[in-house]
Amino acid sequence: MASLRDVLIETMLLDEEQFRRRLPDLVETHNLQSVDPEPADESPAALLQDFKGFEPTSVTGFEREYIAKMVRLGTIPLGLTLTGPAYQDNPVRYATQTFQEMTGYSLAALRGENLRLLQGPATDSDAIATLQEGIDIWEQRTVELWNYRADGTHFKNRVTIVPLTGPDGSITNWLGVQEAIDTPNS
Repeated sequence: MASLRDVLIETMLLDEEQFRRRLPDLVETHNLQSVDPEPADESPAALLQDFKGFEPTSVTGFEREYIAKMVRLGTIPLGLTLTGPAYQDNPVRYATQTFQEMTGYSLAALRGENLRLLQGPATDSDAIATLQEGIDIWEQRTVELWNYRADGTHFKNRVTIVPLTGPDGSITNWLGVQEAIDTPNS
């Protein structure tokens, strides 16, 4: 069986219709009880109206579609982030509740920031270089590195970055998939 990370990335890259068809299988195969397999037929903008302090018009239509998918995935055990535009230092556009809980940062604190804010003294420079290389050449990368929560505690994080091709065919945004893999004594 493919890993949740791999299937999740594959599912997120599907168009809206294919995403809706694939979601129930993703939920069943990976026992994701917190995911709504039958999302309401609401537009991405309508789904985002419920977020306190989040103005749906502050993101592009392309970004709204990805954010709506992330919202429908609920609190899956992996954090998801949408960053971009790529040419503006990849500021956070949206982060799921799981990511917020993992890092201790609220969506309001994250929006507009680059995820470098999670780096600290124990963050491995080789892992950062690998991520930067992926960004520079527009390719997916996965690394494990030490990140820091808002309270300063560190955790081991498995991070995957995936380039997202916008409507014009260029890479406009990045999907981030994060999984805290630290041990109780880390």
